[in-house]
Amino acid sequence: MLGRGLMTGLLAATLAVAPCLFESSAEAARKGAHSRLGKRSAVREIYKTGTSHPKRFFAEATRDSKGRPVIIYYRRYATAPSYFKSFVRNHEHCHHLGYRNEIEANCCAIRRMRLSSRGLAALRNYIISHDVNSQTAVDHPGQGAAFWASTSSRCLGGAHRR
Repeated sequence: MLGRGLMTGLLAATLAVAPCLFESSAEAARKGAHSRLGKRSAVREIYKTGTSHPKRFFAEATRDSKGRPVIIYYRRYATAPSYFKSFVRNHEHCHHLGYRNEIEANCCAIRRMRLSSRGLAALRNYIISHDVNSQTAVDHPGQGAAFWASTSSRCLGGAHRR
């Protein structure tokens, strides 16, 4: 087992819509992410795993036409390992909590997941080996390592930065 919370929220990659609830946090309140602080906010999750995102994203946090939070999962999400799917899901939820910066959303996701050292290592290895970087349209060799370096320098202690 890679750590508590890794299997949280993993759903079959289908074209289903799944509701998800999360509590707004003190950090979200500080960032002004919710107008109704302290209340539960439903985030609708849509699985478009048969569709590729134009920028090759795994998923994206967005809002529907009425301003309600939505997470859309794409083809790359369907083929990722479960621990990375959990990270992506938490990352997108963090965007809905008010974290606009990709690295800050990574930090939020890592905190929410409470990963063990082994879980962090698996996440690091996947990001580096697949050149994961949600800020670019195309994967370039080495960008996964740079993305992890930015994440680890901002979020983690020295033991997990390598």
